[in-house]
Amino acid sequence: MSVSFYQFLMSALAVYGLASHGQLYAGSGVFYEEAPIHYSDTDPQDPLAKLIERIEAGEVRLNQWSEKGFLKSLLRELDVPVESQVLVFSKTSLQNHRILPSRPRALYFSDDYYVGWVQGGDIEVISIDPQLGPVFYLLKVPRRPNENPMLIRSAECMNCHGGTRTGGVPGMLIRSVRPDTGGFPILSAGTHSTDHTSPLRERWGGWYVTGENGGERHMGNLLYKEGDRGSATMIRDHGTVEDLDQVFHTGPYLTNKSDIVALMVMEHQITVHNALTKARFNTLRWLHYDTALSDHLDSTKGELRKRTLKYIQKEAATLLAVMLFKDEFQLESWGIEGSEAFQNAFLAKAPRSEDERSLKDFELLSRLFRHRFSYMIYSRSFDYLPKLFKVVFYSKLSEVLAGKNPEFDYLGAKERQRILTILLETKPEFAQHFDKHRNS
Repeated sequence: MSVSFYQFLMSALAVYGLASHGQLYAGSGVFYEEAPIHYSDTDPQDPLAKLIERIEAGEVRLNQWSEKGFLKSLLRELDVPVESQVLVFSKTSLQNHRILPSRPRALYFSDDYYVGWVQGGDIEVISIDPQLGPVFYLLKVPRRPNENPMLIRSAECMNCHGGTRTGGVPGMLIRSVRPDTGGFPILSAGTHSTDHTSPLRERWGGWYVTGENGGERHMGNLLYKEGDRGSATMIRDHGTVEDLDQVFHTGPYLTNKSDIVALMVMEHQITVHNALTKARFNTLRWLHYDTALSDHLDSTKGELRKRTLKYIQKEAATLLAVMLFKDEFQLESWGIEGSEAFQNAFLAKAPRSEDERSLKDFELLSRLFRHRFSYMIYSRSFDYLPKLFKVVFYSKLSEVLAGKNPEFDYLGAKERQRILTILLETKPEFAQHFDKHRNS
């Protein structure tokens, strides 16, 4: 046995040993830099890189007369709605020195992009690559006439976006902090990483929030000062606001909103994107080790180890729970009320069943969406999951929708039927699997 294979074998056995104790990734947290993924060494195939090539070739021109014009034209080319704007004023991102409560960082998103911009800075873009998941870029904004934007793949972003906070894979996160008047987070007072399971009282610290919600108060629109022994005292509350014109000068921004519904959608979408990346990377790694072990240790080539299948089944169950909104925080009182402009933009291209239902339809009273299965099943990230993983996932989903998994009894029979109908009429791959599953 060669030294190199011995090292590989020890790594493979370590992964299997760790996984048997519930840990899904190596202790270093960077297994995705090794075979078969090679995250940093693999050239992305996402549309952003191709767009920059078209710009350099003169096929596409972005508005370079102003920062605002450049940003708006970039969003148009990427098909990212302006109405998705949310604003964060805590110094918790790459260009911290440019961020203030009076000059927040703007974020815009679609199913495949997250775009960050702060006045006077460069544009940060997370582009979802079907093979690599999120790829982190810094787009150098041209400051001279006839100068092209320069796209740089950012390794620095991985310090926060490639470790335990994102599930051990490249991913996104939303942090809720207690910011002071300069936007600095008072870390000694604690922070929260939030998703669709988080109570509202933990969400959006350091963010501006427009719109209303019933029940408990969220952390948005608040400023603090540091107290004794890790405490923070609230010193300013902008309260419930419909727009931000009275809070700071919104002229440089594309809208005067930081919509509460957009924030909640983004939290859900980021959670699913991270789960999809984790599912893809872990499945590829387990299949890679399974094949190598079969080739070198026995003659069972082409046969999948039971332990490998067990890991894939467990990962599919984890993703399924996320996409079925298990443990979603239940809204109180009269729910939430946000901007119709964002909701209309979000629904504009929603896949719909024959009776006009969509997984993107909002509920906004007791929960975010009317039909509790994620629209992210239509995303490129889902489509590029390994085939075996999707077979396992679809089988588990079919059992849930047939009422055969008591873990998801919070979905009533009528809601399960609505979700099933929507999927059968809008996701042909699932429909094909469901027919086989039903007839087997």
